[in-house]
Amino acid sequence: MTYENIKTGILTFLVILSGFLTWNIWTYQPDYEVVNNQKTFEDISIATQKEIKKIVKPHQVIYHVNGKQFGSVDNGYIDDVIGVISRWKYFDIEKYPGRISEFNEKIAQGENTEVIFPDEVPIELYKRVLNIDEKDMPKFDFDRIIINSETQQKQEGIVYFFSQKNQEAYVSNVSPSYINDFTNQFYDSAKRLTPYFLHTVSDIKKIYLPTEKVKMVLHTYYQNPLDSEQFKDALFADPSFVQRSIVDGIEEYTDDASKMIVDTDTNMINYVNPVRSGDSVIGTNNVLQKSIEFVNNHGGWTEPYRYVYKDDFNQNVLFRLYSKEGYPVFNQIGMSEIYQHWKQSEISRYVRPGFHLELPLNPDVVTKTLPSGYEALEYLQSKKDFKPELLQNLMPGYYMTQGPENSLILLEPGWFYLYDQEWRQLMWEEELNNGLE
Repeated sequence: MTYENIKTGILTFLVILSGFLTWNIWTYQPDYEVVNNQKTFEDISIATQKEIKKIVKPHQVIYHVNGKQFGSVDNGYIDDVIGVISRWKYFDIEKYPGRISEFNEKIAQGENTEVIFPDEVPIELYKRVLNIDEKDMPKFDFDRIIINSETQQKQEGIVYFFSQKNQEAYVSNVSPSYINDFTNQFYDSAKRLTPYFLHTVSDIKKIYLPTEKVKMVLHTYYQNPLDSEQFKDALFADPSFVQRSIVDGIEEYTDDASKMIVDTDTNMINYVNPVRSGDSVIGTNNVLQKSIEFVNNHGGWTEPYRYVYKDDFNQNVLFRLYSKEGYPVFNQIGMSEIYQHWKQSEISRYVRPGFHLELPLNPDVVTKTLPSGYEALEYLQSKKDFKPELLQNLMPGYYMTQGPENSLILLEPGWFYLYDQEWRQLMWEEELNNGLE
């Protein structure tokens, strides 16, 4: 090989190497989109993360025994029920083949247990709580799990998943030994629980109300404000670019797109994130899952909040505070709720309390006795301009108010009703009309 050939080969190699390096420089693009849009939450934990079973939770268990109803809303009791049925093996899940009208009659008249949720729950999500691993399982929503205790003559136990809203039922098989154990542990002792009666709200909506007066405890808590800076770090893509200002008791955090407002009087946080138009939309079975994951990502479960409502079409999800006894807590301006609105698979609005309830301040237990379900229903129906077709629900609960100088949170027992898509407080004395109406 001559010197000229060697030189030519070296020059050719250098030209090729130079072209390769130049091409890499021209075509290299840092993954700015991932850096800007994805948030690492490992070092941001405002409170705690929670399992699905603690967030998506029944609010009532009702037993049908010899044509009568007994039940409980007790927090610990419901945990015990879910703890048992979550260990069962569910199989052969399929749509109920009969008429729904006949199904409803059969449930009320038979030996059945209803585990009732506040709103529709996607089975795709709740199968993580139950022991369901069927590959070809149908997708559906339900708001109650119904356990049939009549297994003596059957080879398999039966559990139903029923949706009042969709008037749709799915049936699953379980081992009869599970049903027998459940009957021995829960169903056979149901008569010791609170007696309830069935009220038919509409052709498709039925609720259970306590037949006796309801004795509830008044609660008082210290209100401990949460650190707004932690929410800023959790919610904004790049907190270093966020500007903070305070005007008339309102804290405002902004970057070039998003805004977080903190009302220092009510300690409410309102985060708004304008979302660009696009084609990516959360699936109807995923908005609840995304909402739970979103709060878990920054440890935002500061109180025992539970899932109570979702709107798949508009992509809204609502979580509500529950008392330690298992009653829902209401407030006119949302101080007892976590609200989320999603667009294009991104959080668009996030409204929540910016405070934590510290240890209770009641040195002595103070109770209040509420009217029975019969009395509450009768009084509600007697109200002027009341339209029965607009009633959706009725239940005992608490109303949250702020104490002196906004340092305390008071929980006052009362009756509440869902009427024309809005929760209201049922007040017996018009001069005390300081509730939700």
